[in-house]
Amino acid sequence: MRLAFSCVITTFCLALAPAHAAWAQSYPFELARADPLAFAAWRWVVPAQFRNTPWIGSLNGAAGLMSRVTMRQKLFYYGKVCIAYDCRGNFAAFLIAADGSEAAGLVQSRVLGVGNLYFGAPDDEARQLLVVKILQ
Repeated sequence: MRLAFSCVITTFCLALAPAHAAWAQSYPFELARADPLAFAAWRWVVPAQFRNTPWIGSLNGAAGLMSRVTMRQKLFYYGKVCIAYDCRGNFAAFLIAADGSEAAGLVQSRVLGVGNLYFGAPDDEARQLLVVKILQ
């Protein structure tokens, strides 16, 4: 009986490992590999003119570790990236649902001539979080 229970617990933990790995001290540029479903949600909402801009479309820029937040009883990846070697005034903040169901972003870039461009239809709570992240 104990062996059977132990096998069930081990199987359950192994099934959760890939999802947990994405949360464990990861950077935005690792999201595509760590959680392809969430990354696909991001790619879906990024405006076409920014999809080929690496620090926006692929979250491949200078960045700190992602954090997680809960909104509307759903877990989100939360962070920001900027142009490597030119972060001042060139940021993209993101909120990406871990289940891949939604994503939202805010781009602010003097290099691209963009003031504050929201995308992905963020509600008021998401907008506030994105602004806070840009200001950090």
